[in-house]
Amino acid sequence: MKKGGVGFFVLISFLLVMTIPAIGGEPQKDSSTTILAQATTRDELQQEIDALKKKLEEIRTLEERIKTLEKRLEETEKVTTKIEKEEAALKEEKKQRAISYWKDGWNIETPDKRFRLNMAGVLHFDTRVFESGRSTGGFDIRRARYDMRGYLYRGDIEHVFRLQIEMADSPYLRNAYWMFKFRPELNIQIGQFKIPSGGADWLTEEAQVNFVEYATGTPVSPFFDRGVNIHSHFLGGKVQTCLGVFTGAGIDADTYKGDQDTHRDYVGRLLLVPFKDSEDPYLKGLHFAGSYQHGYQSIKTKRGETSNRTENYESRWFRWVQDYVDVDERTRYGGEFHWLFGPATFSYEFNRVEWEDITVYKKVDKDLVFQGRYPDRYHADVHQVWVSYFLTGEEKRLADVFFAWRQPKPKKNFSLKEGTWGAWELLARYAFHDSSSDLFSGTNAPLQGSSEGYSVTGGIRWIWNPKVRIMLDANYCKSTEGDGLVIERSEKGGTARHFKETETAVLMRLILTP
Repeated sequence: MKKGGVGFFVLISFLLVMTIPAIGGEPQKDSSTTILAQATTRDELQQEIDALKKKLEEIRTLEERIKTLEKRLEETEKVTTKIEKEEAALKEEKKQRAISYWKDGWNIETPDKRFRLNMAGVLHFDTRVFESGRSTGGFDIRRARYDMRGYLYRGDIEHVFRLQIEMADSPYLRNAYWMFKFRPELNIQIGQFKIPSGGADWLTEEAQVNFVEYATGTPVSPFFDRGVNIHSHFLGGKVQTCLGVFTGAGIDADTYKGDQDTHRDYVGRLLLVPFKDSEDPYLKGLHFAGSYQHGYQSIKTKRGETSNRTENYESRWFRWVQDYVDVDERTRYGGEFHWLFGPATFSYEFNRVEWEDITVYKKVDKDLVFQGRYPDRYHADVHQVWVSYFLTGEEKRLADVFFAWRQPKPKKNFSLKEGTWGAWELLARYAFHDSSSDLFSGTNAPLQGSSEGYSVTGGIRWIWNPKVRIMLDANYCKSTEGDGLVIERSEKGGTARHFKETETAVLMRLILTP
């Protein structure tokens, strides 16, 4: 019994020992599973190592960037310190720094924008082609002008000055004036500039002209002169005026002593834009204008009483024959109507010059001998009407009472790379010229040429960008009364004068405004 009990106890103990691993231990894995687990762990570790190395490289890059920025900051602080010292020195000397940049020419401007100097210019390169037997034509630098404009703001007054020199043909000082802008109703212009009469076409600046040549030239329109002009804008620009007094003798280069006599020319110009703020597009662009100029003039002027160019430039409608002429009174006046509607423009102008009591003399040896007198009132006038349309949708504008027409900037500049073609404009013009026939008759007649005639012009414009414009005009001029158009040609070693009933020409112009 005892032996049997011991054996049973030993058996039970053995079974318990064998079952302990099964109860408390993990299940057995085969060798392939273990190897796979170890490989996965190595990949994860390697990935983590690679990620950390990458971050370490990024940190090194950031450290290099920080060093670079710190160096730049140090250099900037040095420059800033230098500028602050210079600014302090300028302030102590009551001076101000200026910056230079390019926009519509070269500009120098102070940081507070109280002063700006603009230096630019304009170049007109012309080509003229005439029918056989008429004017000679060819290539011509029609205009080449340096233009300097300054703007100065002092308190509540804006100062504007301009100095322009003509370099083509015989150089002379063209614009030279200072303008005090107190408020819209009071702007005083002093110096040498265009007389504000003769119509918007004449008053338009050379870079903004609508046609290659004016239909209304001197003496129907005036020239530049020295004097004082008051610009005024009322009712937000709906009413604009110019009131001025001038020598009546022309530019300083023509009468360098100042004036020819004690008489003065008095001028007034009015521009009405009654529907300027209207929502109706048909009314908004309506402009009405007129001008008047009167003065006593002892002798004829160099620019005025010389000749009247045709729209072909080389020929003349008429010329003053006599060198010595006493003019008692000279009056200019005119009226205008302009309608701007989107890309379309319609313009009509009438301008007239009148002379009263003309006496003609001839120089014999050293004496002036009386040749004849024209005691009545005589005239030369021009009616012109023109239309314009921008095929590319741009719109002209009438800037103000003095500076007149402004050409638009192209919606897209000409660029072969971008495939854009700038702005394109079509124009047509008719002008009728009429002068007193009495001035063309008699042995000692003051005028010679055509007393009546007309011109027809068709044109196309290609605006590459705000600085480059190409103009092409085809002109036909016809004299209907008088000797005909005055045409001068080089013949037999000299200049021969001819009179022709008609003249046809093609005029081309490249305008550059750097």
